[in-house]
Amino acid sequence: MTKRLVFCIMLWAALGQTAFAGEKDITGLWISSMYGNAVECHLEQRGQFLYGVAQVTTRTGERNIYHLGGLIANGEVRASHGAGHSFVGKLEGDNRISGQFTFKDGPTIGMQAERTVCGLTVPGGLQWPVGFGPSK
Repeated sequence: MTKRLVFCIMLWAALGQTAFAGEKDITGLWISSMYGNAVECHLEQRGQFLYGVAQVTTRTGERNIYHLGGLIANGEVRASHGAGHSFVGKLEGDNRISGQFTFKDGPTIGMQAERTVCGLTVPGGLQWPVGFGPSK
């Protein structure tokens, strides 16, 4: 994760987008699709901070891995990848997020994700970037 991404997330938090203590934990495995490509995201939450590893499998079988960071506040989820792609969405119940995915240089498309596994998906949890989010 780039320092610029961490700075942007911290700035967003500092501008009044604070989470309430009762925020739902969205840790788990989330699945979606985009232009016929399968998207699988292992997401972890610590307080209002989110960190995840997404795997995009193309229709031809190519796999690409993306690390993302973000925040959740009042049911709104914001996440971005160091390359400049971003997602802003809203929780709909416990296991669905709907929102907009914006490519760094291009269009914004509607995107929905469903949680298929609740809780940690990697034994011991994901390896969070040093200095991002609170410690366990």
